[in-house]
Amino acid sequence: MKKTIGKILVAATGKGGAGKTTTVACLATHWHRSGRKVALVDADPNQTLTRWHAKGSSLSEIVLRTETDEHAMIPTIATLAEAHDVVLVDCAGFGNQAMVFAIGAADLVLIPVMTDEANVFEALRTRKIVESASTLTRRAIPSRALLCRVKRTTIAAHARQQLIALGAAPLDTQIYDRVIFQEATFHGSSPNVIDPGSAAAGDIEQLAREIEPLLWAAAPIEAVLVHAE
Repeated sequence: MKKTIGKILVAATGKGGAGKTTTVACLATHWHRSGRKVALVDADPNQTLTRWHAKGSSLSEIVLRTETDEHAMIPTIATLAEAHDVVLVDCAGFGNQAMVFAIGAADLVLIPVMTDEANVFEALRTRKIVESASTLTRRAIPSRALLCRVKRTTIAAHARQQLIALGAAPLDTQIYDRVIFQEATFHGSSPNVIDPGSAAAGDIEQLAREIEPLLWAAAPIEAVLVHAE
């Protein structure tokens, strides 16, 4: 059955600890509180997002499906996209088939990257996976790198230049290593709920403003949705 489906944002990188889950949780909370219908997919076997969701705070208000079965990934995303404005998928911190399938369904792939050589290398590897998925699906799947857990702006500037030179298309926004992000994980919440006036909440708002045109400016996608039997 053909119908307009919600947008799909996939956070993916083969490097653990880069900030995927935090970014997904904060963006989901931001859009949920702004009135959008939001759904989450936790595709990481570690189930960090699922644990945060279970804490009963603001994140728990959002629909979440925990799904690590690669064969169920596309049907799960498609079903949620039918009923929501945006579906955010938190992939595993390593490359697997479930991540490839999620990327293949994405309207935008966000690649969190910390400011060291190993993370930059992994961001480029993930971007190549996106390019391969684009070839396989015969459609352009945009991706953007996001500098996360930034401690020193000079090092971040160097990492940004490396990403630009290597074609990884970093976003202008970067997420700083602020204590409130760690605090939010214990509460199952987000800085924009815990302290709306904080610098961290400002980071998330700026990130959402930069991402939104990439997700919603294009014409709605008409797709044949796949359902699990």
